[in-house]
Amino acid sequence: MPFTRAGALWSALIAGFLVLIVLLVFIMQNTGPVDLAFFAWTWNLPKGVAILLAAISGGLLTALVGTARIFQLRRAAKRNIAAQR
Repeated sequence: MPFTRAGALWSALIAGFLVLIVLLVFIMQNTGPVDLAFFAWTWNLPKGVAILLAAISGGLLTALVGTARIFQLRRAAKRNIAAQR
């Protein structure tokens, strides 16, 4: 069977839904309250939600740092190409 973009999109969509279902089960099984404190702020969240928010925050921070590095490398590549001319 040949590889197509539509097939890859379907596969990614199904995998994404499976991950969402697993996350939903995880959150529903970890509903016990957790007290969180950050500097002067304190709040109370379900344990599953707190872990999910921490994972999302870590992912966003990683994406931000990666994006900055990509821009830095592109700028260096453009300078290198201009210097070779």
